[in-house]
Amino acid sequence: MTILAFGIVGVLTIYQQNIERADEMEQTLIASALAQEKLEQIIHDKKYQSYDYIIQSNYPTETLASEGYAGYTRTTTITAVSPSNLSSPPQGNEAGYTKVTVSVQDPAGDIVSFDTLVTDWGEE
Repeated sequence: MTILAFGIVGVLTIYQQNIERADEMEQTLIASALAQEKLEQIIHDKKYQSYDYIIQSNYPTETLASEGYAGYTRTTTITAVSPSNLSSPPQGNEAGYTKVTVSVQDPAGDIVSFDTLVTDWGEE
């Protein structure tokens, strides 16, 4: 009976760990989808909202509880970068790219971030 009891406890422990991991994976998947959604919205805004350029104030930090995602926070960071290295600010008259980073923090505190570069943001 003792051996059987230890076996059952072991199986139940593994089962509980698998459930916790499944929850973590689900939260990461939701955070990834929310980050991708915001990136798509920014690209959409250029064409359909007639935004000639991206500015930080158009994309404030959002708590997503009202959209059904309690505990999730989405932050958008917009930075002009040089085309020569894509990390430093553009120099002089250098035509730069706009780097957009969307980060989503899930209820557990883990953060998922996606980056994209936007070019030719001016009028077509």
